[in-house]
Amino acid sequence: MRNIKWGVVGLGNIAQKFAEDLALVPEAVLWAVASSDIERAEEFAQKHNVTYHYNTYLALFEDPNVEVVYIASLHPDHVPMALQALQHGKAVLCEKPLGVNAKQVQELLDLAQSRTLFLMEALWTRFNPAFEQTLQLIEEDALGPLRYINATFSFNGLDRSLDSRLFNPTKAGGALLDIGIYPLFLAYQLLGMPKDIKASAVLTPRGVDLQLGFVLTYDTAQAILYASFSHDEDMRATICGEKGEIYLPSRWHETDQLHLMQSGKKTTRNCPVTGRGYYHEIIEVHNCLISGQVESKKWTWKNSLELSQLMDQIRQQCGIVYPGETI
Repeated sequence: MRNIKWGVVGLGNIAQKFAEDLALVPEAVLWAVASSDIERAEEFAQKHNVTYHYNTYLALFEDPNVEVVYIASLHPDHVPMALQALQHGKAVLCEKPLGVNAKQVQELLDLAQSRTLFLMEALWTRFNPAFEQTLQLIEEDALGPLRYINATFSFNGLDRSLDSRLFNPTKAGGALLDIGIYPLFLAYQLLGMPKDIKASAVLTPRGVDLQLGFVLTYDTAQAILYASFSHDEDMRATICGEKGEIYLPSRWHETDQLHLMQSGKKTTRNCPVTGRGYYHEIIEVHNCLISGQVESKKWTWKNSLELSQLMDQIRQQCGIVYPGETI
């Protein structure tokens, strides 16, 4: 395989973890990073042995050696940065959510399609070994027809400031876009688009969701999902069919094992994760780029758009609207 040169923008905690996993992929070269804070860019570059660092995002997008850009900025910056990267001919791996709302996501997909450029939402759970094993077991009919999914994602963020990305509406704060997307993704990936959604939320005084629950109803199944910044919990996921169940232990979205129950018998399957787990989505990006695909078959543009449409429906029911948008 040939080497693939990466650029990274949005040099926060997630980008640090991503860079560590990128170093585990022999063909990956972290060529350039960019930040509006040149000292942050210099520090990141020194820590991760980066060839170039820039104090503007445009400079990175204009670097002819960068083939693919990883965007790990605040939610409202995902689409503007991804659009600019695509306009400069770069492939894009953009952190979830791909856009704050479905209208933004559609704009991004339209540009990627018109420019015939690779674009993927970085929903890393989709590519982790435990989830791949879950999909395989379901395909093999180990569970029979699916009937019920229960998944949660919570942590106590009450010590964060009101200006933090968790709670500031101008930063598209709230539990749904940040962590509720994981349980929603699980139900959507396994059951598809529901025929009905019921959602309710506890909102902060500034109108972002501190905690929320939502029920997705299908013709023959239901998913009960929850996300919160108000408390810690043992985050497990349950997937039940007529013939068996799969339990993904805490923290289910990055677990390295699963428990399969069939006829009262429990079997544990180990699913080793390389690095922190970002490694597996990096491999998917490389495979797509080398084979000339503009989208992943495992997590398609349609998947990202439909997931954003579901989040729009949940937000509409809960009255969550960010400054300057209509959904």
